[in-house]
Amino acid sequence: MNEQEYMNITSKIDEQYVNEYKVIEAKHNITMRKRIRTAILVAAAVAIMIPGGVFAHRQLTHRDKVSIYYGEEGAEMMEKNLLDSGYTVENGKIRLTVDVQMCDGNYTEFVYTLTALTEDAKDHIKTHDILLKRIYVDTGEWIVPAQGSGYSLGDAENEYEITWNCTYAVNEPYVDNSRPTRLQFVEWVSTGESDGHGGYFTEEDYTYYEGIYIDLLSEPNVPTKTLRSPDGKEFTLSPYGISRLDADYGEGVPSFVKEVTVISTDGERIPIYSAGPLGGIDANGGITITSNSETTISVTGSLDSGDFTLRFGRVFNIDNISGVEINGVKYMAE
Repeated sequence: MNEQEYMNITSKIDEQYVNEYKVIEAKHNITMRKRIRTAILVAAAVAIMIPGGVFAHRQLTHRDKVSIYYGEEGAEMMEKNLLDSGYTVENGKIRLTVDVQMCDGNYTEFVYTLTALTEDAKDHIKTHDILLKRIYVDTGEWIVPAQGSGYSLGDAENEYEITWNCTYAVNEPYVDNSRPTRLQFVEWVSTGESDGHGGYFTEEDYTYYEGIYIDLLSEPNVPTKTLRSPDGKEFTLSPYGISRLDADYGEGVPSFVKEVTVISTDGERIPIYSAGPLGGIDANGGITITSNSETTISVTGSLDSGDFTLRFGRVFNIDNISGVEINGVKYMAE
């Protein structure tokens, strides 16, 4: 794989929350009201497994794109459990489809597709000058900061379409969860006026994104378990990963994820990630996506701050999982 082939990765994070992505292998400078350093080493996709059998089967709108991020088995489980959103809105220039949205109570994770409906709209669906403003639906108030991240893979786009995978925090001190929130798409364009530092001032432009938005889930729609460490630190386990978001939310001290092991209910230890003696995933803000053998996992936030997500890169039925071990510390279900 190469950068041209696989890379369209950018933060959909408000600039007050994250200063940069973490660097894994390659660098690709982008502009979103400021320059953000970004890189990625990608291979396979994350998968999800929800116990099925009780719902009717329904086809995902962009099943081929969703399977790039979650695998064929994951896409099938989403369909069986009606996790496919299928929400679509368009304005004559661009169509937005929310292909799937999943929430574990801490974070909502979703796949969305932007489709250019006109020739001139093609350049506006792949620009890195798009911002997803998180707002309250009732007032339109901009929520700052709005913790979230997203990336796209080269196989998930063509000339008229691009599909993204994103994660946004829903249970955080900055958000009033009694009020529905949404992500409003807006494009930042240059005013032509110099900012005095070699760049130009920008302003919001809704020419191509008027009425394009995503309503966010705030309640769990996937099975979860609570995991606890001996010192009382808690994580939420879902079929596709673990997360933590509590009152300690904030910048934590730098921490490295060096080893991750899933522990099954029968005691089997299932290795997810092992960095070796000199490596590790820098888990201190931003988003990091890395490959470990044939598994691709992603990490956001800080392991020690109360703001953390880790995606396993494979499918689990959490009924068969009793805990997760990170850096030698076991987080076990009650």
